[in-house]
Amino acid sequence: MNRIAAFMLLDYRSLPTLQRVLIPPFLFALMLMFSFEDSLKAFTAGWAGMMLVLFISQPFAVAEKNRLEALHATMPLTRDDVVKARYLYSVCILAAVMLPPLVLKPFFLQVYEATYFIVAVAFMAVSFAIAVLYPLSFKIGYGKASTIFYISFVLLIIISLFVARSLPQEFLNVFAKLIPATSPGKATAGLLLLFLSYLLSLKIYRTRDL
Repeated sequence: MNRIAAFMLLDYRSLPTLQRVLIPPFLFALMLMFSFEDSLKAFTAGWAGMMLVLFISQPFAVAEKNRLEALHATMPLTRDDVVKARYLYSVCILAAVMLPPLVLKPFFLQVYEATYFIVAVAFMAVSFAIAVLYPLSFKIGYGKASTIFYISFVLLIIISLFVARSLPQEFLNVFAKLIPATSPGKATAGLLLLFLSYLLSLKIYRTRDL
């Protein structure tokens, strides 16, 4: 575990100085966005989720840009340690952003179910993004993986909008039932996605040529 913690710290220290300086206020700003109770709730949560994906994937980008993977191979780390550290890094960032609004909100404002719902939806969505982007990054590198991911993301939105307008409402209702209805269900689904992605990344990275 000490090796994994050290690697997580290395990932953090490898970020550009400006990013390291901006991390605390950035995370605080995202935390506030998940605490809003206004008509912009969905927009702010969506924007915050997108920023989270970009932020959490930065260690991959920095490592690829500076060719750090070869350096990692010389360290007393197994490939499994690297994968574990990257996923723990993402979970720590998610917890730092999404848990405070849930814990602090009852002390300041009336407890709104919408807050828990929005945080759960955002967590499931960000977990899905990480679950796709991380294995791809371990397989083909972050540059190619991020290009494929974001192009696919845009295409998915366009296709979803088209399908939503074209398919009968009865079919959409059946599809909607596949998504967990409760906030705990969405959070559990997000954790399951991360776990399955972690297992896939382990399998991929163990056999990848560096």
